[in-house]
Amino acid sequence: MTARTAANEAGAAPPGRPATGWMVFDYGEVISWHRDVRAELAAVLGVPVAAFCAAWAAERPAYDRGATDLAYWQAVGTRVGARVDRGTANRLTALDLSAWSTARPDVVALIADLFAAGVPLALLSNAPRSHARSLREQAWSKYFRHLLFSGELGTAKPDPAIWRVVAARLGSGPADCHFLDDRPENVASARQAGLRAELWTGTTADRLRRTALKGALRPARHVRADGNLVPQPRRSADAAVQRKGHHVPDGAGTDPGQ
Repeated sequence: MTARTAANEAGAAPPGRPATGWMVFDYGEVISWHRDVRAELAAVLGVPVAAFCAAWAAERPAYDRGATDLAYWQAVGTRVGARVDRGTANRLTALDLSAWSTARPDVVALIADLFAAGVPLALLSNAPRSHARSLREQAWSKYFRHLLFSGELGTAKPDPAIWRVVAARLGSGPADCHFLDDRPENVASARQAGLRAELWTGTTADRLRRTALKGALRPARHVRADGNLVPQPRRSADAAVQRKGHHVPDGAGTDPGQ
């Protein structure tokens, strides 16, 4: 193991970067957009949308806590009177996952900049095991030191137990974690456990860029649609002199703003 790898696993900031607490991101509707596919899922089973939505929600807690794809969709099918075999379950799983598969370029850019600034990042998502396997393959996942998914942990937000698991995995106290989530109940649970938790809104990414980075980073990258970064051309020395004393991040105002 290299010294750099050892430092990363220990949660230390890279050399030359200020130490900071963990920043823990939710995934759905924070990093990703969400597309409601429940009508399409109901159509696969040939059942009314309202009945399907009720069954989908009722069985979701078990799915998020480790139930297999087949067990989940068969439980949903039982509630709506539809037979689900393995092939149908696979089809439903792929369609369900597609609802969460589009990352927000502006948030991925923020995450990349936090990573470059030495901020230790973790992901905590209520997601089934099959979703976890897919999300680990996404380009943006490389910025996170820990990827934590409820289906693999056996507990989910807002269960109080999940915060103990997070603290143990990160090797850090709750007060050293800044948690970001779009659901008020998850934020309330995290705060009760001692985390510095914040409700994610449409303006959070812009505010974090202004405050969490604190001017320590001059981003020189933008994000492709696939989540990978592309270096931007360096500014000339004259441009750098003109900017001295009034820091404006490279590429400011170029985020997609979605």
